[in-house]
Amino acid sequence: MNEPKLGISLRSNSRDAIDFQERVHEVTSFNPFSIELMGFAQDLIIDGCVVSQRIDKIQNILDNFSGEITLHGPMVVNFLDKKENLNHYEILAKAYIDVAHRLGVTKIIIHTGYCDIDNDRSLREKYILQRNYLKRIGDFAAEKNLLIYVENIFPFSKSLHTALPSKLSEEINLINHNNIRACFDVSHAYLCCEAFQSDFMSNAVDLGRLSDHWHVHDSFGKLNFINSYLTKSEALALGDGDLHLPVGEGNIPWEKVISNIKPTSDTVFNIELNPDFWKDLEKCVRNTKKLIEFSKNI
Repeated sequence: MNEPKLGISLRSNSRDAIDFQERVHEVTSFNPFSIELMGFAQDLIIDGCVVSQRIDKIQNILDNFSGEITLHGPMVVNFLDKKENLNHYEILAKAYIDVAHRLGVTKIIIHTGYCDIDNDRSLREKYILQRNYLKRIGDFAAEKNLLIYVENIFPFSKSLHTALPSKLSEEINLINHNNIRACFDVSHAYLCCEAFQSDFMSNAVDLGRLSDHWHVHDSFGKLNFINSYLTKSEALALGDGDLHLPVGEGNIPWEKVISNIKPTSDTVFNIELNPDFWKDLEKCVRNTKKLIEFSKNI
């Protein structure tokens, strides 16, 4: 019987981790299988050096949690970027892997790359470089018994390229590294497919079947590329962009996605809720558990 597990990302209100105990308590009250730390929003590293006192404090709090711990690493890492920036991203990724190792983390999530829309030859060269750098950090992660999960994203403007979910699935298979896996962000896939006018369900199946770690939140699949001019309330009023809504508040066809992918009992449905909607966490957990229950019977 297929029954995915529940994971929940913490909200990060304080970069110095002064409220970390409270943040952990909020999510562990729902008895999740795993919790995901928002490493990109905490001051864990300063100029390449780990902030040991802060790491020790976080580790002491996490010692009371018996489940799996995952870490969303730096968002800035972009291995499709200009060549001169790639070594900087490698150094940063390795620093976060060191942090993850110290915290007892099992998985670290980074995003797939993005770049200006370019000709096919240039893009092929960029993807070769991305694969090579991911293999290098995969080797480094293997030394720490860590897994790197590469998450699908969406284009942030009309002039940018990023991998469709099906393309990311292909890249992970080409990398063929035991420590490099895929993180399937369902809403990001929904947005990306709409932006590139590609079939959402076939893309979801390609990446979803490859991934045992999903980021679960909702949206309306709209990317009008005017978000930089909108207030948060205006974006919500338009249903525009990467809203990270509670599950069930957007229009992602969740049951169809699950029916087509058939996630296994190894899969984690990790809730990644916008802190602005944190009051709806209980409803989001309840709706996600309904999806987990639905998965058991397909």
